[in-house]
Amino acid sequence: MTAFLYFLFAVLFIYAAHLIRVLRWELFIDTYEKPDHKSLIRALAIGYLLNCVLPFKLGDLVRAFLAGRKMKNGKPLGLSTVIVDRYLDIVFVGVIFILLSLTGIGSDAAKNTAVFYVILSASLLLLIAAVYLFKGTVKRIIRAVAGLFNDSIEAALLRTAWALIWNFKDIFQKISKGKLLFTTIGMWSGYLISYSFFAGYLRSLGGDQTATWQDVFMMLFTQNGIRESTGAMTLFGDTTVAARPISMLLYMVIPLIALLVTAPLFKKELFHSHDEEIYLNLMPLLDPKERLAFLETYFSNTDRDYMANYLRINQNISIIRDYSAGSNATTILCTDGEKTFFRKYAFGEDGRKLGEQIKWLSEYQTLPFFPRILRQEQTELYCYYDMPYNSNSVGLFEYAHSTPPDQSFAMIRNALTALHDSIYRMNEKTADPEAIRRYIEVKVTRNLNTIRNARRIRSLQAYDTIVINGTPCHNLAYYEPWLTENYLEKVFGRDPVTVIHGDLTVENIVCTRDASGNDGFYIIDPNTGNILDSPYLDYAKLLQSIHGGYEFLMSVKEVSVEENRINFLFTNSSAYAALHEKLRTYMLSALGEEAVKSVYFHEIVHWLRLLPYKIEKDIKTAPVFYAGLLMVLKDVIRLYGGDMENE
Repeated sequence: MTAFLYFLFAVLFIYAAHLIRVLRWELFIDTYEKPDHKSLIRALAIGYLLNCVLPFKLGDLVRAFLAGRKMKNGKPLGLSTVIVDRYLDIVFVGVIFILLSLTGIGSDAAKNTAVFYVILSASLLLLIAAVYLFKGTVKRIIRAVAGLFNDSIEAALLRTAWALIWNFKDIFQKISKGKLLFTTIGMWSGYLISYSFFAGYLRSLGGDQTATWQDVFMMLFTQNGIRESTGAMTLFGDTTVAARPISMLLYMVIPLIALLVTAPLFKKELFHSHDEEIYLNLMPLLDPKERLAFLETYFSNTDRDYMANYLRINQNISIIRDYSAGSNATTILCTDGEKTFFRKYAFGEDGRKLGEQIKWLSEYQTLPFFPRILRQEQTELYCYYDMPYNSNSVGLFEYAHSTPPDQSFAMIRNALTALHDSIYRMNEKTADPEAIRRYIEVKVTRNLNTIRNARRIRSLQAYDTIVINGTPCHNLAYYEPWLTENYLEKVFGRDPVTVIHGDLTVENIVCTRDASGNDGFYIIDPNTGNILDSPYLDYAKLLQSIHGGYEFLMSVKEVSVEENRINFLFTNSSAYAALHEKLRTYMLSALGEEAVKSVYFHEIVHWLRLLPYKIEKDIKTAPVFYAGLLMVLKDVIRLYGGDMENE
């Protein structure tokens, strides 16, 4: 065979081996997203060309950067997959050197390099093992180092560390081991056959007639050779191969140029048909702030059970926005790449409560204003269900602040009418006195005790008057006569009991906009955990928003407490004020004065239920909700406390 043919076959086989390498690289990426075959070929070719002139394989960083730019999960995924790719190369090359040293080929050079690769492979394995065994400490160190920088750099460092950790986990847990072995053997077979043809090329040039693929291999990988598995051109040494640096350069560079030239000829997705394939999500959260908060929690090594279950539920989706409010369940808007939907999930005991919500919704799926359940799953550890998303829908809060009061109240009235004509007619009866006493004991008395003893709230109890944003209010002790069991039993004594929604907040009424002007609604997130199932609790939930300003208090981030003064930025909503007057007029007409009084006292109970939750979750902003409770008490007792007025 002529020198030209030897060289041609050497180039063709190394070119083919590069393509198989790309296919193996795609296996790592395919765990998370559709690989872009063209992009990966270009990235590999450019990276390896740069490795020909740059030390320390810095071209691989460029390869990771170029590939990551085209990936949905970005550069962290590109870098982690390149690191895994290189790690496998180290292991495979080490195996070949061990075999060469055992057979006596390459003498001391092969043996020394075999020892080097064995030590390197073992060191990397020990490093991985140490990271796994001491992962809590490692995470905290990563978190501390990343925290030295601004939010942007911190997020980038944490995302890269996250990608590397989960890439190793997911690749070796979920990748097809058969495909990985097949592509690795195929790739290295291509390289070794290419080395054999290149050795034949060198022999045909009249050089050392004993040159073999082993000489080429050792020249590429021994410490005295060309240090690159596929093309680093640190040309030194005194072997036959090193004596022909131009030939070696052409041998390495031509296949890479051929990759760049032929890349456009390949399909974007080679051998893939992913229409029904489900991908893991390297990082479910899309919002940068939410993503950074999640990563900080993960690398702080806290709430590990929560993190594990969170990822188990959400790794196949992308989270667009978190709509969670005042409960232990989380509601998110998300997408699986094909459709967008809402997902609600909770863990442990809260997951079991969410399971009750699923049962409730399933029972009333025939009612058009309750959402369909698209999918659900409940285990001992967690529970979730998915609901449809309408791109033309907004929460009633946004709707009320973007439409005239008459139009937004019409939505509230329609929702209440729909409930009255359906579930409020089911099993209707007068409240049981024992249920009322239980309701007062659990929802009022116990919560009052929690509030009195709460840190940062306790110090406020010493004052008769609390000044909220400059306006004086009686303190909680003043209102306690209206919160006794005897008094509240009379207020709630004639409440009707039926099937209720149980959590009819403003955000749980979702408005659908129609181009023709026929706006509609649906109602989400029922609460089945009420001791007293009175429709008045649903009315009171609406009051908690449009009378008490719940959504605006939720937006408060900073609050100052000095002696008996609570100060925070509070938005007065003219839309809410107008809706409150309309709802009050409607209730008086539909329910009567005595029932409306009960509704307002149920609103007070809702605030008493909310405050301990806020104390537990965020004690710093708890005084805001304490102020909200006092403002509502002041207003309700002004309206309905005349029978015990003692001012």
